[in-house]
Amino acid sequence: MNSTQLRQTINHYLDRLSSDRLRLVADFLNLLVRTEHPEQTLVSETPDFRPSTGGSLLSHTETWVGEDFDECLETVYETRSQIQV
Repeated sequence: MNSTQLRQTINHYLDRLSSDRLRLVADFLNLLVRTEHPEQTLVSETPDFRPSTGGSLLSHTETWVGEDFDECLETVYETRSQIQV
């Protein structure tokens, strides 16, 4: 599949997403472009840009089902690393 076909396919799927999901996609694309081209200013970094707070993800979360919550939480605490700025 060439670039034009990929863009058409992506646009086809984007046309079917809700606003919340589109925002999630935009944040993800922003991340991809920033890592590939860190020197470029992105459209979303204009004065009206609001960094993602993770709030858009909350609408997609569910309650925990399972009995290993404490064990999983402990694993997260043991394996997480410091953020690099």
